[in-house]
Amino acid sequence: MSVPEAAPPSVPPASASSPGPGPLPPDAGTATRVALVALVTVLAVDAVRAAGPVLDRAFAVSTVAVAGAALLTFLGAGLLAALLLVGTGRRADGTASGRTALAAVVALGAARLVTQAVHDEARFVAGLVTASLAVTALVLATTLVAGRAGGGRQAALGITLGTGLAAALQLALGTWDPLWRGGVLGTVVAVALVLLAVGVAAVARGETASGRPRRTWVLGPALALVVMVLGNPAFAASQSELPLLAAGTATVLASALTAWLLLVPRIMARPVRWASVGLLPVATAVAFLTTGVVALVAVLVAEVALGVVLTVALKTRRPAPPGIGRTALATAAVGLGLVVVLLVYLLDYDVPLGVDNAWVVVLASAVLAAGGLRFRSPAADATGREPAPPLRANALRFLVLPSVALLLVGWASAALAAPAPAVDRDPKAFVVLDWNLHYGVAAHTAVDLEQIARTIEAQGPDVVALQEVSRGWVLGGGADMLTWLGHRLGMQVAFAPAADQQFGNALLSRTELTDVEVVPLPYGAGPQERSALTALVAGPGGEAVRVTSVHLQHRDDNAATRLDQLAALEAALPADGPSVLAGDLNAGPGSAELDALGAAGWASAMDTAGAQDVLTHPSNDPEVRIDWVLGRGGITFADARVLADDSSDHLALVTEARLG
Repeated sequence: MSVPEAAPPSVPPASASSPGPGPLPPDAGTATRVALVALVTVLAVDAVRAAGPVLDRAFAVSTVAVAGAALLTFLGAGLLAALLLVGTGRRADGTASGRTALAAVVALGAARLVTQAVHDEARFVAGLVTASLAVTALVLATTLVAGRAGGGRQAALGITLGTGLAAALQLALGTWDPLWRGGVLGTVVAVALVLLAVGVAAVARGETASGRPRRTWVLGPALALVVMVLGNPAFAASQSELPLLAAGTATVLASALTAWLLLVPRIMARPVRWASVGLLPVATAVAFLTTGVVALVAVLVAEVALGVVLTVALKTRRPAPPGIGRTALATAAVGLGLVVVLLVYLLDYDVPLGVDNAWVVVLASAVLAAGGLRFRSPAADATGREPAPPLRANALRFLVLPSVALLLVGWASAALAAPAPAVDRDPKAFVVLDWNLHYGVAAHTAVDLEQIARTIEAQGPDVVALQEVSRGWVLGGGADMLTWLGHRLGMQVAFAPAADQQFGNALLSRTELTDVEVVPLPYGAGPQERSALTALVAGPGGEAVRVTSVHLQHRDDNAATRLDQLAALEAALPADGPSVLAGDLNAGPGSAELDALGAAGWASAMDTAGAQDVLTHPSNDPEVRIDWVLGRGGITFADARVLADDSSDHLALVTEARLG
């Protein structure tokens, strides 16, 4: 008896000594189901990342308000799942149907497009509803696919391909998400994603599942890991300290490789499964706790390990007990597993845990890996064959092509970078711009990096000092602000990690940055790690000027810590030569901090150039001046002003410095 051409060669024929059915025909609907999970994963990653800047609005109230809003949002996914199951399903057992998945995807797509169109408070509400629906749609689509014979592998394939597609889409958009890109491009991309997802869900609406995986909860920590690490090119770039495109390309190709490996019939052999369970938390720890190429390799290993773990965890050899209520609770558990990881990790920067918050993600990956533990072989019969028709492997391999195409778009757009345009001004002038960017999030619930770039560009600065620069931070929407701004403005860039590798200070310069040094600052009373970034740039007449970007501790009662940080910075900086110090000092005029700087020879640009009354924070209604540009060593200031751009919660300062 011959094996059909499309069937894997490992499927043995029936024999007299091993009675049973012959080779099964390939499963013609596999590609559709895998594509459905992949596209819903992309929308889920997009929605969860968008929830970061959206939730930042609640920080104006309190940290407790942020935590409460986040918990209600993601736990609400369970209620939405119950409503969709009741409204679209004819089965009372709570098992997802194709119609239920279609309804969830349509609701998610509609909410996502509304979020794209509205602003301010309306975007806050729409963004959180979208995030909740994203979890619901991901659970229903995944359980629809996984709740079939051999569906665990198909669901894991979909999540893996979706992870790579999300990363590739970010690279093609310069690490922006379509929501924050805005304009025609952002809208077109958002509409295209929604229409594709709805179209595939419509094709799959006749599908049914025979059960739900008992370990549906693994989707929570898995989605957290994808959003923060595996589908986040900026994370890979900042941790590895490699260029964004190089690190991002590696993450996309790792997703493609994982998808190909999951199509290998024997990939679920016990040694591979057990190795993946151990490697997932170890690789996650290495990715967070180290830097350089080792961190990037760890990200790639974690991607492969996650694919194997999900394949095992999402099997339905023993389905979960039926019931709409049980499915709703499982969906709520997924939302809780996601939001607890993100919340505890990020709130550590305001309410310290006492240990490195990277261990939160490592613990989550360990719990996730435990979901992939199975002590019995997944084989269904004496032939060792899984209880499913063979996969159409060639058709599934083609699903990596969209990620590769988007990757090429990213490379092509990066090649179009141009140097900063020349400016016509006094050759003795040296323009310095300082701005705390608040990880790109404006008070009106937006991340508008293009507006930030236009504001900087209009001043024609020679050097830009930035604080609170995000490189993949979830609260900032996942964008690599450093790489994008450097590319957009045609300037040289340098970065100093502060709270972590994804959040810190930056310098941008028209000329080469040399003698670059990161100065760690004392932690003191906390609650956040701080640093300064210093480098030499070419000033007027080609003379080297040292420029430093700094951000001091922010709490009102942290004056003693700020003084210690300034002392550490003073000890690290050369005492001679022209120097400019710019940043968010979290201290106002007449404070002990400014007195200490004055005693060290620093003069304020605002005060010496006749702008003593300027205020810089908050940007929508300034009340205090805590952002400063200072100079010494022959630096004087001919002009200083505040820019009226509320793209951050701070206003930018621009000064014209001169030598002598």
